[in-house]
Amino acid sequence: MAFMLWLTTFSHMPALARTRHKTKSATRHVNDLQKQKNYWTNRSSSWIKKASSTKVSQDIFTLRLIQEAEITPTMEVLDLASGTGDPAITIAEKLKCGNVIGYDITTEMLSVAAARATTLMLPNMHIISGNMDTLPFPNQIFDAITSRNGLMFSDNKLQCAREALRVLKPGRKAVWLVWGEIESNPTFLAVNIGLESFFGQKFRPRMIRHNLGKAGLLKDIMQRAGFAKTEEIELKQERIITPEDNFFRRAIERAAPHRVDSLSETDWSALLKLVENACSDHLQRKILKIPIVMRLGIGTAPA
Repeated sequence: MAFMLWLTTFSHMPALARTRHKTKSATRHVNDLQKQKNYWTNRSSSWIKKASSTKVSQDIFTLRLIQEAEITPTMEVLDLASGTGDPAITIAEKLKCGNVIGYDITTEMLSVAAARATTLMLPNMHIISGNMDTLPFPNQIFDAITSRNGLMFSDNKLQCAREALRVLKPGRKAVWLVWGEIESNPTFLAVNIGLESFFGQKFRPRMIRHNLGKAGLLKDIMQRAGFAKTEEIELKQERIITPEDNFFRRAIERAAPHRVDSLSETDWSALLKLVENACSDHLQRKILKIPIVMRLGIGTAPA
């Protein structure tokens, strides 16, 4: 209950940053953050559309992220860039007496996370909207911090890591999951090739998604942020895509939500065929086996 009351006190804070944004540099920073917020708000429809309202995640990368954070049932956990609630929903189910905060810049996505938590009857999951590089929490308050597919989108990754360390208890772990290099993840290139062929125009891959994909970059950020112990791990999965799977459709909707919203099912069939053809090197007996590569960064706070 004490944590719940504390949360009520802080959940309505815009951020502690208001007293810090007085210089021209800080003003530019605020403008950059607003651009990020607008970007994700505009893209949120595709994520909201596909967010599960009844299930916790079974994604092997998400489960490994939670495992490496060493979360136990009584912990207070912060999930950064929580979006529509992954992995916060899965963490909340794991906790018995603890709590998890889903923290994200996009309120539209967080509203879905809140609805999912309500549907799954998870009163220990709480929602706060804000920026990762200025967290509205006291020092050393959380037992574990997680972040799935969020850090690479920040313009100030080092500050995000420093803020995570600031609010993390001594000896505890913060764990970030990020995408590997685009060359190791053919789905993204295949989607762009399919979109270009279908619409007859250039679709540039979102390289920002992969800007922490090179080995060592994530570890370097954690070390410079001040974590006492750091580790970076490459994670791999071979995703089996059957003819009934909607894997590529979800990927397309997230890549170009406003271009495909009005497509007919006939158009969708044609577009999906183009994307699948771009992955033909991975076709085995009518089943696509698509490699997925991600990187996991684990930072332990000084004791």
